[in-house]
Amino acid sequence: MPVTVVVPTRDRPRQLASCLESVRAALRPGDELVVADSASLDARAVATVASAVGAVLVRCERPGVDRARNAGWRSGRHPVVLFTDDDVVVDPGWRDALVTRLAADPHVAFVTGRVLPPEGETPSRDVAIKRDDVPERYDGASVGNLGHGASLAVRRDVLEQLGGWDESLGTGGRFGSSPEHDLFDRCFAAGFAGCFEPAAVAYHSQWRGPRRLLLLDARYGYGTGARLAKLVRTDRRRARIVAADYLRGGVAELRRELRARQGYPALGTLLRLVVVPVGWLRALVVPVRDGHFTMR
Repeated sequence: MPVTVVVPTRDRPRQLASCLESVRAALRPGDELVVADSASLDARAVATVASAVGAVLVRCERPGVDRARNAGWRSGRHPVVLFTDDDVVVDPGWRDALVTRLAADPHVAFVTGRVLPPEGETPSRDVAIKRDDVPERYDGASVGNLGHGASLAVRRDVLEQLGGWDESLGTGGRFGSSPEHDLFDRCFAAGFAGCFEPAAVAYHSQWRGPRRLLLLDARYGYGTGARLAKLVRTDRRRARIVAADYLRGGVAELRRELRARQGYPALGTLLRLVVVPVGWLRALVVPVRDGHFTMR
């Protein structure tokens, strides 16, 4: 089964080069690799890196990771779309592990993979990491960390049915985060299942320092609030499940960090919890149409 791999990027040509080299090594003949440039200031640098590995380049004139992802998969031609990020390096077996799991069950709309820090990196807190090592199947009752856009396969016809990614979410969007879990929410609402495949391994660079992590925590909380504000209008049962799990998990994490006297991580966790209502209130007044936030 041929695939389209989409890599959104913005002004990180050095990291992008490493990512594309690893993805190219994982692909099979007939697959296509698409670089979706999210309005990089140095467009020529991105174009040079994409050309070096024979990738198709799609340019977006407005920033936004979900805008770039949508432009990328819509430019492709294959029935399965794989997504990763420009600060990620994938294993040679990454592509095959995701596709094999997706092909095994026609009711599965998406498959997420295992995401680890690169060897030698010891982050104070994981960012877009999924360390689980047991396969899972997901449905509308599944909560917690279901996976990330750093390692994800989605059926193209499902993306078409759902209208793709919500461009108000994710980096560069109005609400800043939660694009993957919003996509999963809409898959479940449409009657599809998802899976986690630990054999699909990717390595996500943990390059952020403590201050950047605090800003990221604020964005995570804000985006989670927006996601919940959408779910309240589209799937109230799942909204209750997700909200309860997020609050319970956040409080438990905060207690662990305080007991261990982990100052920055505890502050970040508290920030995520405090900012959720802000995102909720801001998003609650934004109309939702066909599962997507609609900007006035």
